Amino acid sequence: MKTKRTFYLVLIIVGAVIAGLGDSIMEEEYALSIGIVLLMFGLYKTTQLWSMDHYGDEEKDKGDK
Repeated sequence: MKTKRTFYLVLIIVGAVIAGLGDSIMEEEYALSIGIVLLMFGLYKTTQLWSMDHYGDEEKDKGDK
């Protein structure tokens, strides 16, 4: 599970860097598009992991009562 979180964090960081500084490497529109896609994908998958952890904790609490 930790490797997934690390990978998604790297995606978020790389996406932000490409969106911010990618215009010096490639055309501005492509850099911004690729950066936003990577950033949003990383955020989406990270929030899915957070929600699974949150609902998993609630189900454990219900089972203990």
